[in-house]
Amino acid sequence: MNLPWHEAEKASLSAAIEAGRLPHALLVSAYPGWGAAALGEWLALKVLVVPGAPEARRLAHPDFRWLAPEKGVIPVDAIRRLRDFSVGAPQMAPAKAVVIEDADRMNVNAANALLKTLEEPAANTYLILTSQRAGTLPPTIRSRCQKVAIARDAQAATTWLTAAKARRLLDDYDGAPLLALTGAEEGERPMAEMLSELSQGGPERTAALVEEMLALDPARLSARWARCLVNAMGGTTPDLGRAATQWRAAANRRTFAFIDELQWFHLQVVVSTSANVRLLLERLCHRWSQLAAG
Repeated sequence: MNLPWHEAEKASLSAAIEAGRLPHALLVSAYPGWGAAALGEWLALKVLVVPGAPEARRLAHPDFRWLAPEKGVIPVDAIRRLRDFSVGAPQMAPAKAVVIEDADRMNVNAANALLKTLEEPAANTYLILTSQRAGTLPPTIRSRCQKVAIARDAQAATTWLTAAKARRLLDDYDGAPLLALTGAEEGERPMAEMLSELSQGGPERTAALVEEMLALDPARLSARWARCLVNAMGGTTPDLGRAATQWRAAANRRTFAFIDELQWFHLQVVVSTSANVRLLLERLCHRWSQLAAG
């Protein structure tokens, strides 16, 4: 995937490879939706000198490994296997490459095992860690990696998103183009549009909107809802309907009560495995309608 906001980082990394100065451990970080894993994928293929643009995570290559969280966690056994992999010369490529996607998902034992590998790097193996929450990695891991931070570029993201439906979702995802593209592909509408209808519709329209929301990822839905409210409070969401006046007015008890309700909804759908999403969402929509009615 060619992402134009990666061009500066790609140029710098390419120059380091050509000069033989590429560090053996790199930490590629970015905000969610800005392609940390995509840049890690590009770098691994560059190190391996693999032609074309195959999907690296599915690449069958004797000199390459891609590690990703298993059920939300990168286990210690997966990291320990890297030490065996790094032993010996490459079989096909000039060097070996490893991508650890979402490296911040390593458990404590896995992080400690990786630290040993970082302290004694193999001369012919490049470790590429990617993360959307790099600050949560242990300082000992971060200090042993060359940092590659992907900068957000709103203009490049807007230009790259050719689909109008995706561009309309940029505000929902704090400008993150890959998240907006995913949302558009899954049929999402802008949150402000749905909330405006919710604040103005009757029981039948509310029921239809609840069904529409139930078809969406609930954690992403609540995060988009919160982002929409932040924009409304700043006066940057003109089409939020009657509820916008409540958020632009002085804070009051009902406003804070709704914020608490939204945070509770997000916590339940993220943490609990037995949450009744329909019941929670119906309650949240009811509270929103009350707030909109003033």
